Amino acid sequence: MSRPIAGKLPDAAVRQELERVLESPVFLQSERLCRFLRFAVERALEGQEESLKEYVIGTEVYDRRPPYHPSQDSIVRTEARRLRSKLKEYYESEGKDDPIYIFFRPGSYAPVFRMKDSGTSYQVTPGNPQDDLYVEGVGVSVAVIPFVDISGQPLSSRCALGVTDELIHEIAQSDGCRVLSAHSVAHADSQSLDIPSLARNLGVQVVFEGTVREIGNRIRVAARVISADGFQLWSQRLDAEADSSNLLVLQEQFASALVSRVRPQLSFVRTADASVSQTLLAAYPAVLKGESLLEDGTIADIQEALIRFREVEQATPGYPRVFCGISRCHAWMALHGARNSREHVSQARISAEMAIKLDPQMTESLIAMGTVHGLEWQWEEAQENCLKAAEQRSHAAGNRQFAVLSTQLGRFDQAGLHLERAQRIDPFSYQQKTAWASFFYLSRRFEEALQYFTEPLRYGPLPRDARLYLALIHAELGRHDAARQIAKELQISVGADLPSLGWIAEVYARCEDRAAAEAIVEKFDLLSDGADLSRYRQARLAMALGIKDLALALLNSSYTEEEPELPYVAVEQIFDPIRQVPQFADLIRKVHSAGAE
Repeated sequence: MSRPIAGKLPDAAVRQELERVLESPVFLQSERLCRFLRFAVERALEGQEESLKEYVIGTEVYDRRPPYHPSQDSIVRTEARRLRSKLKEYYESEGKDDPIYIFFRPGSYAPVFRMKDSGTSYQVTPGNPQDDLYVEGVGVSVAVIPFVDISGQPLSSRCALGVTDELIHEIAQSDGCRVLSAHSVAHADSQSLDIPSLARNLGVQVVFEGTVREIGNRIRVAARVISADGFQLWSQRLDAEADSSNLLVLQEQFASALVSRVRPQLSFVRTADASVSQTLLAAYPAVLKGESLLEDGTIADIQEALIRFREVEQATPGYPRVFCGISRCHAWMALHGARNSREHVSQARISAEMAIKLDPQMTESLIAMGTVHGLEWQWEEAQENCLKAAEQRSHAAGNRQFAVLSTQLGRFDQAGLHLERAQRIDPFSYQQKTAWASFFYLSRRFEEALQYFTEPLRYGPLPRDARLYLALIHAELGRHDAARQIAKELQISVGADLPSLGWIAEVYARCEDRAAAEAIVEKFDLLSDGADLSRYRQARLAMALGIKDLALALLNSSYTEEEPELPYVAVEQIFDPIRQVPQFADLIRKVHSAGAE
């Protein structure tokens, strides 16, 4: 797309063109579109382009009154599509020789002014980094090729058919997606065509395909999303325990989990005001890979994810999903024992604010901002943003983040409700499993946790953090052998990751294996002032070792440094022995009232 030139077209010339357009037969009978166009052009010429937002246009042009919610009332988006269409019609007919063209790029309510025969244009929002993200269209068009059973077994064969049907249903229910019927795909003889030919014949932008395999008593679904040019954008493999009695539910869960990870997020695409550009599709694989690494949830994965997000940021600076990913990386590190956690919070805020600026209606932007507010102990703002995200239909991450925040504040019934909602959408998520483990541990529902986690792993393996929580739960129940076994297995794999080593030492100490705990503490100097470990994690470790005075001192340091992990002190049971100490009670009061100060 062309970029704005430095010079600005004369206001008088633009206004003359505006009057020509408004007085044309194309617009003469469209009073509301005339109001819309005049309002947008005048605001732009007055230098108030930042005010050209959906809510403002709805109230100023279409007389909407509070309570007016653009997400529920699509009048502005619908009229914007009509306006772009009418302008196109005008300039292809009687306006073809006009000296100036007025038009709107998909996804923007700010007008663009271009001189005839000029390869450049002046836009009132110079250098808008989102220009290359959108093209004219109404969302993303998708075809689902029937999944292939490669085991030739009755169960896998039924599952392949069911997953295909459920995928079509889930995509059709997803905002911003248009999916071809199974009959249309079958009629195109998809088995004998390559993907580019199939996409061209069907007129779609992306194709969903995959396989189903039966291995013992487990079902494996491997899914892929492929662009119209034949390049693979994304792949995902999900495993689950299955039998004929739960096959219908499992098919729904496979489809829901897959679609939840790749559905459109940009608000202009979700509302079908625009479609995705080739620039956006080119960035998509790296972004999805970064999000997949975030799911895996080890420090090495997070660092690699951050590198990938930063690379995409440089290439596609207007893509808000990238900034959500960067914010999530820093938030993860801030909550996982980083010594410099406040710096990570600062970086998380910068990226979340950029995501909100680029797309304030995107659910992931709300989650990122709500997470940052929680890291900063701004409880009211955190709940407001996370609840808005949780209210979005079929959004696992929104419900999960609201549940995590509720768990932190000790609102366990509320947390459990939203975790159940997230579970229905994507039970395969590693983050979901960790959120459950944290919830069970902090709410002290230990027996329920064992029932949930020690049954056959219906939705695949447990991530590291979930296993560490499970070890703590075993320790709390006096099942020391089981707890130590988990700790020993993980100690081999964590390397020199100090937060994980501190957690493992804590498990040993709670299992009355003080020698093993102290060996780790001494080898890695975990309780020293210079240890690369948060004060809060050090305080937990000190309590496990029975050093209460040191734990209190470390908690006070954690408060002074405003560590984002500190609010968990209110529900973390390891601090029960000092819960009645006035200094400890005052600390909890100050943390929970921080947002009101």
